[in-house]
Amino acid sequence: MKSEPFKKLKLLFLYFFSILIIVTYLFLIVWTYCYSLYVSYLLITSLLASLVLYYMNHSKRQAMKFLLLGLFMFCLLSPFNIKQYNRNAEVLQNKINHNGDLTTREKMGVYGCLIMVTVFDFIFFPEAAKENFCLFFPNEQKQKVFISNSFLESPSIQKAIQTQQKGYVVWNRWNFRLDEVRYALAFNPCKIYTVDRQGYKEVVLTTQFGYRENHVTVHATNFLRGIFTFRVDEGLFYYLQETGWLHPYKAIWKAKIPA
Repeated sequence: MKSEPFKKLKLLFLYFFSILIIVTYLFLIVWTYCYSLYVSYLLITSLLASLVLYYMNHSKRQAMKFLLLGLFMFCLLSPFNIKQYNRNAEVLQNKINHNGDLTTREKMGVYGCLIMVTVFDFIFFPEAAKENFCLFFPNEQKQKVFISNSFLESPSIQKAIQTQQKGYVVWNRWNFRLDEVRYALAFNPCKIYTVDRQGYKEVVLTTQFGYRENHVTVHATNFLRGIFTFRVDEGLFYYLQETGWLHPYKAIWKAKIPA
């Protein structure tokens, strides 16, 4: 009898895990197809094979194993996928630079890229992820308020507060300290000031959050050059902003500190 709740919990976990895998699979298929990546055909084949296995053997386990094998192959082919992604991103940016318009399929590919960036950021750069997430939704006031003390951990912001600096805090994009990357990605540049409240001080940070026109950031350019070097074309996200697919806004972050 004691094992019954455990069995139910296990089944519930397997159910949600299966749903997560299937949703991830469908997203990757749509994104890789819209971005014209060859790996989309591998994912489609794996999905169809898993469906055939399920209907022939009525085995969810075998079907799920095939899906996991497809995801493993997707990760194994990452160096090739990233190279093709970089080439396609450059082609799309050049198309925009020559006053061309992206097709709906190409826009969906770029949109999917930002979704992936946002999901990745939630793991390592939560402030940037929250700001990215809000880009997907229209905002009549064109501003969003975030209540969090997390940005107070930035050494540059701490210094600005201690010196009662009023104005912009700007990070040098060529000389990020490791403990500053998280905050520079979300807040560079930003305006910061403090307001005296009853019993505490309120720190207010404001920044215009959106992507820049025709700007490219290249990552992993040192010992991983040629293997995992990938580019983030802000210009593509800027294009989606201009066409109404993304919605830039003023981000206002507020935190409390003792008086």
